[in-house]
Amino acid sequence: MSDFVSLALVWWASFVGSMVATLSFVVFLGLVYKLCIYPEFISPLRNLPGPKDHHILLGQHLNQFKSGDPEEPYMAWMRRWPSQPLIRYYEFLHGDAVLINSPKVYQEVMNNHCYSFVRSVPFRRLIGDIIGEGLVFAEGDTHRVQRRALGGLFTKSNIRTYVPGFNKKAMKLVQDVDNAARGPGKVEIKHLFAKVTLDVIGIFAFGIDLSQFKLRDEFVACYSSMFDLTQYGMLLAAVNLVVPVRWLPVKENNKFMHASVRLRQIMTEITDRRIRDMQDAKRCGTLYDNEGSLRKKDMLTYMVETRYMASHDPWTKADLVEQALNFLATGHETTAGALTFALHLLFQHPRVVRKIRAEARTASIFAGDFNTNDEFGGGPSFNQVDSLQYLDNVLKECLRILPPVAGIPRVATKDVVISGQVIPKGTTLMPVPAVMHHNPAIWGPDADEFKPERWEKPAGGAIDAEHYAWVGFGHGPRACIGRALAELNVKIVLLQLVMRFDFRPVNTGKVPVVNPSGQLRPRGNVWMQVRRANAKFGFNKETNQYYCL
Repeated sequence: MSDFVSLALVWWASFVGSMVATLSFVVFLGLVYKLCIYPEFISPLRNLPGPKDHHILLGQHLNQFKSGDPEEPYMAWMRRWPSQPLIRYYEFLHGDAVLINSPKVYQEVMNNHCYSFVRSVPFRRLIGDIIGEGLVFAEGDTHRVQRRALGGLFTKSNIRTYVPGFNKKAMKLVQDVDNAARGPGKVEIKHLFAKVTLDVIGIFAFGIDLSQFKLRDEFVACYSSMFDLTQYGMLLAAVNLVVPVRWLPVKENNKFMHASVRLRQIMTEITDRRIRDMQDAKRCGTLYDNEGSLRKKDMLTYMVETRYMASHDPWTKADLVEQALNFLATGHETTAGALTFALHLLFQHPRVVRKIRAEARTASIFAGDFNTNDEFGGGPSFNQVDSLQYLDNVLKECLRILPPVAGIPRVATKDVVISGQVIPKGTTLMPVPAVMHHNPAIWGPDADEFKPERWEKPAGGAIDAEHYAWVGFGHGPRACIGRALAELNVKIVLLQLVMRFDFRPVNTGKVPVVNPSGQLRPRGNVWMQVRRANAKFGFNKETNQYYCL
């Protein structure tokens, strides 16, 4: 009996050993096929140009993180192959990815085949906990329904009604900047812009003045915890793109997740209160005015009335919270970033500042006209701002040079043919606005120069934004729904500041940015010297800094 057991154990051990060896060999062959044979000899993308300096397992993820910039190494590839519409590179485990490097390709992907691509899993890991599962992450028919439901809020006729509130917030910013101008002579603009854009979103999205509550400071603190990452925090974010690590009990993760949970708690409280107030108002007959319109016209009220209280396919409270978080984060963070980079860029070009002021005066907009009962009040009207063509050109050029969105990777849900090239299912397509905006094959040899005048020329010299060479707000069905709101906000704030103050960057050169990141966000504080308009500045060549005389 013992001999039989021994033989059985020997046989079993031999069988298990053979199975392990066989499975190991199969896995080895699978890896050889995936890492070597398929990408080099079978993939339909094998003949596309692209970099070869990838890590065999991590692909270009390692190079992207080491670059320190979310727009790199894509910009370097564009400069190496400026006339190639598609540039191939590798992701994790030799996964195929393609960089879009042509307006025609961009149009096909973002317009013609928009719903054949979905947001990538790494991108969801990067910003999903920050911005919520709202319109940005909706796909297919769900996206169509949500965008149609929210579209009425973003018409020009509705947005123009918010101009007085926007001006009020811009004038509060002017007061803060003027205090700095008359005091220390320098101001940190990144956090100032975060506060003013958050206030504006509070008015538009929730119909409340966040600055009157502790909410704004808590919102700012939460977003700062999730966006302003330490070096170790950025490393964790980079690793999380490949392998989920947010569950690890380390300080940076705890801080990040606490902020994410707290944001949802605050938004749930605001939503609960609004639902109760509207239900009470409906019972009392005070929800609508005499013309049958909502008395409050903010985004949350609109969503509760048209979607939460709808008889057909209503949204849940959780849906409202996610949509509100979505708009709060994308609306204020990208706008604040655009303002920060625009102001930093503008005052390195005094000629442009002078032209903005001259155009404003020609349109009968003067700094003194903003005064009401005190030194700072009032503001330009919607029609006045809308009439400033040069200011519009300046904004386009600022967003061309430094687009607020770094890139949103998309994954093909099926085989798609783009410009004659088969894009296999599962391939990542990477649209990077800066790549499109700086390509000399599109814009000419001065592509990297800040020249608002390029927008005064017809297509052929400059590029018509509608031809997909300028993608500051995207194009097609997934274009930024809040474009008109963001542009108006930026123009009002820039106009109020430019008409009153002269700024100079404390540190010249490129502003360091957070990486990895779905947006172009300054890393650390951005300080500017500031004086009331026509003040004098000097430049210290030894420290490479401006100073006020």
